[in-house]
Amino acid sequence: MFGCLVAGRLVQTDAVQVASDKFVFNLPEYESVNHVVVFMLGTVPFPAGMGGAVYFSFPDPASGGPVWQLLGFIANDKPSAIFKISGLKAQMTPNPSETFIPSSCILKWYDNFHRRMNQNPNFWKN
Repeated sequence: MFGCLVAGRLVQTDAVQVASDKFVFNLPEYESVNHVVVFMLGTVPFPAGMGGAVYFSFPDPASGGPVWQLLGFIANDKPSAIFKISGLKAQMTPNPSETFIPSSCILKWYDNFHRRMNQNPNFWKN
């Protein structure tokens, strides 16, 4: 159903199905990989209106558990995509001098702001 390509390597079509809707490719020596291409083989399309999210995972240095990073998606009308994975591990390492806000807080703020703008476009001027 899916293929994976890293420059200088053979195409991988050996995705392991780990759940009814989840497939995993093993990328040996991922630390040396800059970009990865994920594509549909064309044998089995997604159901109409559906697509697949593409994630990259690497072991958490602290706990050893997997860290998942959303890369993008593929779909019937976008059956392949190139994703940059170099530097993701460094980006995911916590920096004690930075503060992160959960996306749910931002989404809640946006929803409230949008609702108030619809009720009164001048509310922010008061």
